[in-house]
Amino acid sequence: MKKINLLLFLSLCLNAAFAQFGTFKTKESLDAFKDTKLVVVLFQDSAYSNSIEMAMNKYWSYTAVEYAFDVDIQRDIQKYRKGNYAFLIFSKSKGSKNKAKLGSSEEDFNGLAIINKFSKRVTKDNLLAYAFCNNKIDTSDWETETIRGVQMLNNYFNAAVQVGKNSGLSESAMMSDYPSDKSLMLDLKLLIENKQYVLKGKDEPATLFNGDIDVEADPETIQQAIKNQDKDVMYFFYAKDEKTCNRLFVTAANSELMYFYSTSPEKCKCEAKDLKELKELKDQVAKK
Repeated sequence: MKKINLLLFLSLCLNAAFAQFGTFKTKESLDAFKDTKLVVVLFQDSAYSNSIEMAMNKYWSYTAVEYAFDVDIQRDIQKYRKGNYAFLIFSKSKGSKNKAKLGSSEEDFNGLAIINKFSKRVTKDNLLAYAFCNNKIDTSDWETETIRGVQMLNNYFNAAVQVGKNSGLSESAMMSDYPSDKSLMLDLKLLIENKQYVLKGKDEPATLFNGDIDVEADPETIQQAIKNQDKDVMYFFYAKDEKTCNRLFVTAANSELMYFYSTSPEKCKCEAKDLKELKELKDQVAKK
């Protein structure tokens, strides 16, 4: 589980309440979801609401979309109960440094979640799919956080809908088969934000990774790569909840997840073993 490669909806693997990636069990239910109208839940926080609307308009392709504030949905709840709707909300984890008033989750989780019934609280019964976001999000961060989250959600559905049979939707099957083009990471420069890499041992990061790497990148450089959808860059970030810290490596272009490692919440920084695993994956692809 350390190696490869999906986590658009990374497992809360120490917490069985959430399914890996999404909760769809059959191709039929996944195909039927295409006819659902996805209601993007807006909140009074304008930075979040403006950013998620822009990201959805640009990067979401799986279903029709409409936008509504949480208070308006609650006022017209009968409309949404009778119709064929799903809802996209932001769940803020308990330890988040995000000050915006958004949604929450029964099982602590920080990021975007698609649910089948309107609620400002995600439960194991209403969750359909999810994508992690950073725990610390300031006003200026929302654009890139929502771009990545929406792209990862869209990636999941586009990958899942192509499986040959229902068993292909299982955790193990999707992890082994996504992304199908693992050569995406070859020759990419890896950006790791300053102070997010654990400096241990004698080996240089460039040697461990066997490629171009910057372990002292400033956040603005990473954000600009995401905004530009830079095809030459991938980067590291982590998402932490009460029981787990999930370390993710994704491409700046289309937010393709290359690698993740799930560990205790005290160990969120990138480590030498992560770089070694990435090198091993690259070597495997190069041999093919």
